[in-house]
Amino acid sequence: MIDRKVEAALRYRTVAVVGLSRDANRDSYRVAEYLKTKGYRIIPVNPFADTILGEKSYRSLLDVPEEVQGTIEVVEIFRPPQDVPSIVEQAVELKRRYGKPYVIWMQLGIVNYEAAERAEKAGLEVVMDKCMMVEHKRLMENPRDEELERIQQRKMSEIMREAGARLNSEQTYPNAPVAVTDTSFEGFIKRYPVAVVDCWAPWCSPCLMLAPVIDSLAKDYAGRAVFGKLNVDENPETTSRFGIMSIPTLLVIRQGVEVDRIIGAVPRQRIESTLQRWL
Repeated sequence: MIDRKVEAALRYRTVAVVGLSRDANRDSYRVAEYLKTKGYRIIPVNPFADTILGEKSYRSLLDVPEEVQGTIEVVEIFRPPQDVPSIVEQAVELKRRYGKPYVIWMQLGIVNYEAAERAEKAGLEVVMDKCMMVEHKRLMENPRDEELERIQQRKMSEIMREAGARLNSEQTYPNAPVAVTDTSFEGFIKRYPVAVVDCWAPWCSPCLMLAPVIDSLAKDYAGRAVFGKLNVDENPETTSRFGIMSIPTLLVIRQGVEVDRIIGAVPRQRIESTLQRWL
């Protein structure tokens, strides 16, 4: 299934590659070289190099000349997870100055949820633990089966509608996630003392990765909390009301009021630790 966020990120053409190596055998070099052959503008960020791939290299994002800073659309990171927060902070500063970059992209194997949340709060999209070269080949060069996508999305919507119908006939806590809509949302969150609403879309790969975790939590916490599923594509009113900018987003609601939220496909332990504070 196509990840629309990744596809959208790949359409930006100016990429600052933080941690771009001079070594042609390193992944960062191969990825940047590939992107350059596909028409992307590459801005190397490496404090130990003068030029890479024929392009001037800079010590940090903030050392890039101002006339170039304002053109950066994607910040691709090839650094260890512990280095990501400082890079994100620099990107956030550029975002404040120029309205760009639009995307933080962490290379395959690089994961930092806290930095991702910081970026998303600043209005940047985040792609994490994916290779830009691999995704470009998969989404931009290979033909897509649009009909298969539509079938998959329709099937998922049917499943969620059936789950929502079960909620109307149950007076106790359901032991599975239930579909909520713009129409049913208010009644749903007021019906139960503690509700967790998973804001998702059928095209969102992280959402689908998180779905089994939500299913398991709904079963294990039945009687103490209820879990809902809100399709953001089909329910724009509630999506706008809560300012959902990135998915998956989990809204933790107590007595009808949002008390917490979790952004991204985080581990089960992270969700449970947040949930426990409100039970």
